[in-house]
Amino acid sequence: MKTSRLFLFCIIYCSLSCGCKNNSERIIILSKASKNYVNWLDDGNTIILDAYTINNNDSILKLADGIVLTGGEDINPLEYNDSSNLPLCGPIDFYRDTLERNLFDFALKNKIPLVGICRGMQMINVALDGTLYGDLPTDIGTTVIHRHNGEVMHEIYISSNSIYYNNLIFPSNIDTFSVNSWHHQGLKNVSPYLNIIANSYDGLPEAVAVDTSVHPFMIAVQFHPERLGTNNSIHKQMRASFFNAIAR
Repeated sequence: MKTSRLFLFCIIYCSLSCGCKNNSERIIILSKASKNYVNWLDDGNTIILDAYTINNNDSILKLADGIVLTGGEDINPLEYNDSSNLPLCGPIDFYRDTLERNLFDFALKNKIPLVGICRGMQMINVALDGTLYGDLPTDIGTTVIHRHNGEVMHEIYISSNSIYYNNLIFPSNIDTFSVNSWHHQGLKNVSPYLNIIANSYDGLPEAVAVDTSVHPFMIAVQFHPERLGTNNSIHKQMRASFFNAIAR
């Protein structure tokens, strides 16, 4: 399986390096791929690369039109200097922490459009000097249930100061949404470079955008738009915004 992936990557890299890329094609790197993410982004003109399975990530970064930091394991609390959270975490993937830091740094330096999903939103905050709650029920209570034996649904509301960022993630003229949720950690000290777009009713940030003075398009959500369904307005709005940012 790894051999076939490497062969496919070599074909893609060689064809793009020699200028064979179609002008309508875009290349999106996922920090760790799954079928749901691929289905969400694939439109027949998108090449999707799974950074987690490719050894030479420096090479694929040179191809990137867009990057998605996907959902997954808890981030190592030492990434944000909080050893007290270590007992609250599940298994930690040190390789993935390093990989996603590198993807984030590349996107930030080169102004590559980037989307963060769940863990991805947490990684953006951590990479920009924010911190995380180690366990939401322990730290902020159970007013809102963010995970219960798997995925749950709960309401979020648009923040009053996010008017300039609404159309990046949410459709206009609606101020509350029902979203899916599958996490036990979340943003605690929010980076000063992040603008909060939406919160859950316990005050937890659910959608953010990096200030445009820092990066032209870097957005993130704590929920999973790729699993909300193809007719869901957020599913469609985020995808369209991401593709529009890549096209600019």
